[in-house]
Amino acid sequence: MNHLQDLNSKITKNKDKLDLWIKDQINKVFIPLYTSVDLRISEHKIVPVDTNVFPAGFNNLSDTFRNRASSLFKDYFDREYPKMNSILIIPELHTRNTFYWENISVLKSILENVGYRVEVGIISDDDLPEEMEFEAASGNKVKAYRALKDNNRVTIPNLNPDLLLINNDFSEQCPKTLRDITQPVEPPVEIGWHTRKKSIHFEFYNKLAQEVAQILEIDPWVISIDTIDDYGVDFDSREDREKIAQVADSMINRLKIQYKERGISEEPYLFIKSNSGTYGMAVVNVSSGDDVRALNSDKRKRMRVRKGGSPVRDVVLQEGIPTSLKYESDISAEPVFYLIDAQVAGGFLRLNKSRNTLENLNSRGMEFAHIDPCDEATHLEEVETLCSPALELVSRIATIAAGYEIEKILDEGGCVEEVA
Repeated sequence: MNHLQDLNSKITKNKDKLDLWIKDQINKVFIPLYTSVDLRISEHKIVPVDTNVFPAGFNNLSDTFRNRASSLFKDYFDREYPKMNSILIIPELHTRNTFYWENISVLKSILENVGYRVEVGIISDDDLPEEMEFEAASGNKVKAYRALKDNNRVTIPNLNPDLLLINNDFSEQCPKTLRDITQPVEPPVEIGWHTRKKSIHFEFYNKLAQEVAQILEIDPWVISIDTIDDYGVDFDSREDREKIAQVADSMINRLKIQYKERGISEEPYLFIKSNSGTYGMAVVNVSSGDDVRALNSDKRKRMRVRKGGSPVRDVVLQEGIPTSLKYESDISAEPVFYLIDAQVAGGFLRLNKSRNTLENLNSRGMEFAHIDPCDEATHLEEVETLCSPALELVSRIATIAAGYEIEKILDEGGCVEEVA
C-alpha cells in the first residue's frame, strides 16, 4: 500500500498546518465525547465507512489503549467538569449480549482507573427490579440498577451521579427521562440514530476532506467517499428496486470514469445501507443496477429493518472500498479507531474469515484482533497500520464531521420522537 506510505509522509511533513486546522475546527464546532470510526484501506483510498457517537466495543482495545483512554477521559472531565466524582453509565436496553456487557465492564474499569466512582443504571418503562446482574463474555458479572428521574435528576439507589455517560445509540427513541435534567449528559441523547443520517455525516466529512487535501496538496478523491441518499424506499417493491437500480447504474458509471482517469483497473461496486443505524444491519453490496433488480428474498429481507426493528425506508448508496488489509496473510481485515475528545485512544482490527475483500466485515462471523503496540509478538505490519498518521487523521476528520452533524441536529430541534 504505497499510497498509505506516501500519505503518511505528507501528513508528517505538514503536521503543524494540520494541527492548526484541527484546533480551529475543534474550537468552532461541538465535538462528541467519544466516537468509533470504521475505516477501509484499499490500494487507492483511505476513508471512514461508519462513525458511531455511542461506541460499544471498548473490550476490544488492548491494555495500552485502555490506559490511554483512561487518560483522555480524565483530561476531558478535568477540563469540562472539574468537580465531578461520580458517573452513571446508561447502557443499551433489553440486551443479554455478553460481548456488549463486556464492553460496559471495560468502559467502567477505564473510568474507575482514573479515580471516578462508576455505576450502571438502566432506564426503562418496564417494571424492572431495583438491582440486576448481567454476564459479560469473560464471565465477569456487571451489576446494574434501575435508574429513576427525581427532581430533574437521574439517580440510582445510593448514588446521585454527577454525570450521565450514554452508551445507548437510541435507534428507535429519544427518552424523555434523559431530557430536562440538571446533570450533564454526554453525549446528548438527541443525537441517537433516531435522528442521525449517514448521508448528512458523509456530506460534512467530504467537505472537510477537501480542506485537508488542500493542506496536503493531494487529490481529495484519495480520502473522500462518494455517497448518495434516496428516500421512501421499500425493497419488496419492484418499482422501488428499479428506482434504486437506476441510481446505482449512474453512480457506478461515474466511478468507472474516475477509475479510468486514475489508471485503476478494478471494477467499482457499491454498498447500499440504511441511512440510519449500526451493527452492520441492513447492508448489501452490488456491482450494477441489475444486482439491485435481482435481489433475492434473503437480501430483500436484510434490507427491511435496521437495528431495533424499525423499517428501512431511507438508504444511502456508497462507493465500495475493497479492503487491502489482511491479518495473518489471508483474513480480510479493517481498522476500527476509538477517539475521546477527537483524540485517538487506540484501535483494533475487525476480521471476518467468511467475507472477502469486497464485503461488509461487520457481519456474522466477525472477530477482533486486540493489537498492542507494546507487545513484541505483535505482527509488525499490523502495528504500523494502527499507528498510521493517515488513519489517525481520517478518523479525526470523521469525528469532527460528526460534530457538525450533531450541531445540525440540535439546531433543528434534536429528537424527532419522544417516549416516557
